[in-house]
Amino acid sequence: MYKKILIITLLLLALTISSLFAEKSLERIANEKGVEAETLYNNKKLVEAAQTFEAAISKLEEAVKIDGIPLDNEKISKWLGSAFQGYFQGKKFEDALRILDRQLELDPTNYTYFNYKAIILKKYLKRVDEAIVVLKKYNFKKRTFKVEKKIALYYSDLEDYENALIWYHKAYEQKKDATVIKNIAVIYRKLGRNSEAITAYEDFIKTNPNESVLARTYMNLGKLYEDMKNDTKSNENYEKSIKLKYNSNIVHVLIRKYYDGNSYDKALEKIALLLTNKPDNSEAIYYRAMIHYNRGENEAATADFQIISSDPKFSKEAKGYIESIKSE
Repeated sequence: MYKKILIITLLLLALTISSLFAEKSLERIANEKGVEAETLYNNKKLVEAAQTFEAAISKLEEAVKIDGIPLDNEKISKWLGSAFQGYFQGKKFEDALRILDRQLELDPTNYTYFNYKAIILKKYLKRVDEAIVVLKKYNFKKRTFKVEKKIALYYSDLEDYENALIWYHKAYEQKKDATVIKNIAVIYRKLGRNSEAITAYEDFIKTNPNESVLARTYMNLGKLYEDMKNDTKSNENYEKSIKLKYNSNIVHVLIRKYYDGNSYDKALEKIALLLTNKPDNSEAIYYRAMIHYNRGENEAATADFQIISSDPKFSKEAKGYIESIKSE
């Protein structure tokens, strides 16, 4: 009896030892590699982790081919995502691009992958032409305003303004966007096509954008005319802008422009507007003081110069004018 039990025990022990030394399945090796890769990643060994994730994927695909296990695309996709992050954060950008191509094989219309490719090519590898090709490939599959706008921006960065215009216009066809129109106008201005820049803004205004967008558009058109040295049109559009939406920066510009053009009443009107919103604004008070001084209104000028005499920016000049008035 005891002999029989001993034999059975030895057989079980032999089987256990045999199983311990049995060759591991490819799927098990793949999963163990995946766990190893995650540990490496958590320990900030990013590139090594990415390489190990790739090794895990290779073993899993080998298991599918040799052992006939079902293809687990979800697991492969997860490991590819981790491999990409490892290479990207480890600044191995060529490897990161290679992983993105594998991800696109699994998900050919995923914008995130196309976008990452474009960013890596443009920002990190300075291969802007290739980045544009990537974005165009996505846009061919699924046309979007966002991508066409980005393609235009990339062409603009290359100073290929003709192609930038083409793609900004494509984007504008999809969405009547104020920023796109501004970019179109800026490029026309760079190319010396001022009338087309003006027309771009005027056509956009006809689309009846909301007040906030319209105010910004009038401001941009005012700046365009200012760059063209057309003060009348510039001021006219700046006035339209602040009538729709108060903007202290534009009011400052108008004060200086009206003052320099000796349009003192208009300048005082804008000074009053600025002081209503910013009662202690030294620049507004300075220009009001100068207008009083130029008009010979010495008492009012002195009072304003005294207000800003303690301001570091205007102190020296204000005190000088006060002394000048006293000496008259």
